[in-house]
Amino acid sequence: MKKHHNGAGAIRSKILDLLKRSRQHSLTLKQIMAGLDMNKNEGSIINGELKKMAGEGLVIRTEGNRYGLPERLGILSGVLQGNRRGFAFLRPEQKRDDVYISAQNLNEAAHGDRVLVKLDRKKNRRKREGTVIGILKRGQSRLVGTLRREGKRYYVFPDDQRFPGPVQVPLKGMTQAQVGDKVVVEIERWAQGNKPARGKLVEYIGPVGTRYTEQMTFKHRFELPGEHPAQALKELESLPGEKEISRLAAEQKRADLTDLQMVTIDDELARDFDDAVSLEQAAGGVYRLGVHIADVSQYVRQGKALDREALKRGTTIYLVERAIHMLPPQLSENICSLQAGKDRLAVSVIMDIDGEGNLIEAAFKPSLIRVDERLSYQQVEAYLSGREEASVFKGRSVADMIDRMADLAEVLRTRRMQRGSLDLDIPEARIEVDEEGAPLKVEKRVMGQSESLIEEFMIYCNETVASYLEEKNLPCLYRIHAVPAEEKLVALRETLGLMNIKAAAKMKVLKPGDLKTLLEETKGEQTEKLVRYLVLRSLPQALYSAFNEGHFGLASERYCHFTSPIRRYPDLVVHRILKQHLLPGGYSKEKAKRLQARLPGIAQQSSERERAAVEAERASVEMKKAHYMEQKLGEEYTGIINGVTNFGLFVELENTVEGMIPVNELKDDYYIYNEKAALLTGERTRKSYRLGDSVQVKVIRANREEGKVTFAPAEEEAG
Repeated sequence: MKKHHNGAGAIRSKILDLLKRSRQHSLTLKQIMAGLDMNKNEGSIINGELKKMAGEGLVIRTEGNRYGLPERLGILSGVLQGNRRGFAFLRPEQKRDDVYISAQNLNEAAHGDRVLVKLDRKKNRRKREGTVIGILKRGQSRLVGTLRREGKRYYVFPDDQRFPGPVQVPLKGMTQAQVGDKVVVEIERWAQGNKPARGKLVEYIGPVGTRYTEQMTFKHRFELPGEHPAQALKELESLPGEKEISRLAAEQKRADLTDLQMVTIDDELARDFDDAVSLEQAAGGVYRLGVHIADVSQYVRQGKALDREALKRGTTIYLVERAIHMLPPQLSENICSLQAGKDRLAVSVIMDIDGEGNLIEAAFKPSLIRVDERLSYQQVEAYLSGREEASVFKGRSVADMIDRMADLAEVLRTRRMQRGSLDLDIPEARIEVDEEGAPLKVEKRVMGQSESLIEEFMIYCNETVASYLEEKNLPCLYRIHAVPAEEKLVALRETLGLMNIKAAAKMKVLKPGDLKTLLEETKGEQTEKLVRYLVLRSLPQALYSAFNEGHFGLASERYCHFTSPIRRYPDLVVHRILKQHLLPGGYSKEKAKRLQARLPGIAQQSSERERAAVEAERASVEMKKAHYMEQKLGEEYTGIINGVTNFGLFVELENTVEGMIPVNELKDDYYIYNEKAALLTGERTRKSYRLGDSVQVKVIRANREEGKVTFAPAEEEAG
């Protein structure tokens, strides 16, 4: 028997390639075997793999037992992003634009489910629509909610309103649960038509209002990981410690860079330090930039318990009060963290850059480093803005290096903007809490020059690594960002036109390249942040991928994540690839092939975990903001309208708090909603509210549990 296959990964790659090249939209098993030059004895292998691929949504099995690629059949696979109003959006795995799915077309699918969606063939320039035709994998089977009683039956109403509810439950085995308490329910049968979902109570959380209940509710709602498993922690005991770093460096013949002056620059509260930077002046005025990244791959070995848990988590989650780390603190805050004055194992990228920001040469080295000084963004910002003298650092030489770094960062930023990179920095919230977690202050946090400096160096390093791996024809886990879909740009152009944005009025057709001009021309305007937000909303999400498709937002031809392996799993993967290549013998073709087959799965897991982390982080911030505004009931603020709907206006305050004015709080008139114009107009007074308008509001309600703030117009009585 011929041996045409090298494992499941290789078979899948060949099948996908064949279906992609075929002139027919679908093929039979016999046609697939012929196309792969397989004999009859291998039919069961191919058939088994096709069934698995169909179960995962990689191929679609059609009538007549034919197989085709989902996108060629007008079908997309992806994860549902639900909405509390009943509809949902599909986030396609094929890097396409989101697809709108009405409540009627969900067909029992729920938020977080991985599904197959058939695209609606009708032309609709504003949004693509579809229907769920299959559920590949349920996103969540356990939900946290409030126990209620209706008649003789008990129900759990999910806190996350994107899930269809309620869930009918028996009270067996959980006698401590009282009506109104928080509980966890496991779905046993999902809602079907008018029949509610059924489930069983699996955990009692506690009465509403306590800090413990709040924390546990949040943990369950976002399925946050708890402690690292015992097997992973046990593995820590066998890892080399602080005293063995020098020995390992010598054995591995690492470049000794301990005499090279370098610093870390992070937030003053940071405890894990991924990256250190150095800068020397080379001959001919060339900048020699060193980016030195913690060598986590030395300690977290592929396939071991620590690695499996890191892949499962995907990323560190930064909540307002605490961080949920991808790696145990023994690694993230100690042996891997680039602490000042301590020898550490790193992977260093040394880049020679000319005065215009062009890369002349790059060197990649497993290294031994020692950080000279731990600096904070606040410290460096004070120095660069002239509020502090050079004495803020330990030595004048550090101040001189920071000056040169600021110059280089400006060169790199100018170069990046000139090639078309989008300036989409949107101010975030800075929330200060007390020991009990109660918010003391909420204010706008704007990225300063010190943070921008580090960001430019990290972007440049990531691009350099991705370019090097591609040049060497090595596998890579890319960070990709697709070009925005035409229908999104049409909708954006219409919205900006209705806001009377002059920069948009000049453009009859908005093209991807025009977004940069639009952002530049609205800089400094009252609507600057709203325009940036609308542009950001029109762009597809950035993802991880085993294949390079470029990064639109950065205008980068090739990009990866390399600089944060302590907190992001994809960076750890890229480290392993680069280090393996640098070893004597490098990558064998066979090993590279096996890795390439594994990368799509890692990319999908990493992208999903990143989305989950962003969702939890955002909810954490919104809940703290609502908690803070509970103390501000009756107070008045000035805000900007950043959303207009038939049920009310969304308003953002200067301190980044967002709330809604329900339409029933507009008591001076009956307001008519114009969807196309994104406008509410008073029937009698003709008074109007539109995107971008400034408005005075009064805080009338705040719900920390839901993260919601409700406003009324300041001139109106709340009633």
